[in-house]
Parts: sequence; structure tokens; C-alpha cells
Amino acid sequence: MSMTFLPISINISEQQILLVGGGKVALHKIKLLKRFTSDFKVIAPKVLEEIKGMDGVEIEEREYEEADLKGYLLVYATTDNHELNHLISIQGKQYGCLVNVADNAVYSDFVSPAIYKCDEFTIAVGSDGRDVKASIALRNKIRDFLQNSF
Repeated sequence: MSMTFLPISINISEQQILLVGGGKVALHKIKLLKRFTSDFKVIAPKVLEEIKGMDGVEIEEREYEEADLKGYLLVYATTDNHELNHLISIQGKQYGCLVNVADNAVYSDFVSPAIYKCDEFTIAVGSDGRDVKASIALRNKIRDFLQNSF
């Protein structure tokens, strides 16, 4: 299946964001999100202590339920259960959510690019979810170039 993702910038200033899963992948996504907002919730039966210690992160330590999707614009499915992540993607469409399935871009409505943010400028490098390491490497080259040029 061919995937083509449109790179856009989306206003999340008054939007709710949900992460289902409380492990290392969720932690990575939270660190990305905290650069842009602090208005999000984590739902998982077990949540890393590092996530629990973060300011502004609402946490519910319990199993995910379909009704949890109501009212969210963006949802990150970051569990270690591939079938559950896929189910969240399917259910998200019914609730009008855009879902990122961390372990399978094929089921994702959006992917997170490698981002460099400096003041009001944001540079994003994406590979349509195909080569995250290459996206990060290119982002780092761009970051290094900009930091050494200005």
C-alpha cells in the first residue's frame, strides 16, 4: 500500500491530544508534544515513572476503552499491542480523530516528522513514515547548518 502524507502545521492550541500507552514510545511522543503544548492525556494500565513526574500531563492508569476517543483531535496509539494499536486507528475514524499508530504507519492518519524548532521557526523532515533514522539524520544536518550559519 502506497502512503503519501501531506506535511502541514496544525493549530493545537485549544485541542485535546490523547496518548494510549505509557511506555518508552509514549515518553518519546510526549517529549515531542511538550515542545508545542501541555494539553494532553495518557491512558495506560502502567505508566513510566518519568511520565508520571512530568508537569501538565494528565494520567489515567487503566485499560483503554473506545469511548476514551471522544473529543480528541489527535490520538497516539503507543501500546506494545499491535492489534490494539490497529483497533484504536479504526475506532478513531468513527470519532473523527486523527490517529498515529506508532508501530505501523500504514494504519496512521498522520506521522510525526523529525522536528527542529527555533523561536517561531519549525523545520520538519519526514519520510512518509518509511525511514525515521534518515529523517532524523537529515534534520540534524539542517539543524547543524542553521546553528553554524546564523
